[in-house]
Amino acid sequence: MRKAKISVIVLFVGTLAFSFFLSVLFPQKEFSATENRPLEQRPELCVEDILSGDFQETYENYLNDQFPGRDRWVNLAVGTDRLLGQKDVNKIYLGKDGYLLEKYSDGDFDERQSEDNIGILGEFLNRMTEQYGKEHVDCFFVPGKAAALSKKLPKFAEPYDEQEIISAVLDELEEPEVLTDLTDIMQKHENEYIYYRTDHHWTTLGAYYAYEAWCEKKKEVPVSLSSYQREVVSNSFYGTSYNKSHQRVKKDTIELFHGPVESGGIHVDWDDGEEEADSWYWKDALRTHDQYQVFFNGNTAKITVDTGNKNEKTLLLLKDSYSNCFVPFLAEHYNRIIMIDLRYCSDCIDDIMEEYLDISDVMVMYNVEKFLQDDHMELLAEY
Repeated sequence: MRKAKISVIVLFVGTLAFSFFLSVLFPQKEFSATENRPLEQRPELCVEDILSGDFQETYENYLNDQFPGRDRWVNLAVGTDRLLGQKDVNKIYLGKDGYLLEKYSDGDFDERQSEDNIGILGEFLNRMTEQYGKEHVDCFFVPGKAAALSKKLPKFAEPYDEQEIISAVLDELEEPEVLTDLTDIMQKHENEYIYYRTDHHWTTLGAYYAYEAWCEKKKEVPVSLSSYQREVVSNSFYGTSYNKSHQRVKKDTIELFHGPVESGGIHVDWDDGEEEADSWYWKDALRTHDQYQVFFNGNTAKITVDTGNKNEKTLLLLKDSYSNCFVPFLAEHYNRIIMIDLRYCSDCIDDIMEEYLDISDVMVMYNVEKFLQDDHMELLAEY
């Protein structure tokens, strides 16, 4: 027993010595551009954290993240997995035609949170339908890449059943027609470049097809695809799926669509004047690793778009990052769009709605998996 205790002490002291040696030779990195995430930093020594085990766990993560030549070792491990016939690496399927597709299972979602999110969203949509009328309320679910591009999946892949979640939300709705499942629309175009190969998001073209579906539902005339000036701004995009799997596949292309309302002049406000611009495209982001931030400069709590349209229609849009390349299409039909990302928001939705009394329409747009993982959905609950 005494020898065991001594061994633990020696191991602990050895770990501290190794990490000190590591920090001297190799300065800490704060961010991994390859994985697009912050890296664990060396934790402060604290007796309370040592006794609870938190220090040891954090230190292990720190050593893993700061290990010299980590990216090369990860690439080697991924290559070995592929040689051994693995059909997924770090929960990314190695699909056909160079597509990397996210692999989800029930274990990736907290069951209690998923049930709460479904109930809260259903209650919110019912409340909005009662307040504004069902013709002014919409919920659009964006399928994940594995559901939309099922033909790209490797053999024997088991994609997550998104339909079960969508059906559960439908069961909560008093007016089920407010919900639109975009899976069929995306599958109809799955032979086109509608999702990035190396990222989980849809492309601007994929978002355009969703816009057409929105127009059909709302009985609006869509701006034709040929009416947009299409600008390729990058041929070197590696996205989140690549960052997780390190699979060397063809880089993605990012394309911007410039439409009539944009040429007439728009104004975009981030977080009540924190930032303002006359464009929703931020080309400076193309010089960063996460080039998808070219759309609205990424995510934040609130973005307000004023278009100059004189139709007195204001849309409240509750969204995740999939909407960032979708909103420029919607902007053709509204005077103002208020984009709220609950993940970065601290205000309940009732407070936001009291601030904007001119709201005429309400829309919720989420990717199914991101909806389940959003732990701020309680902000939609009535207070």
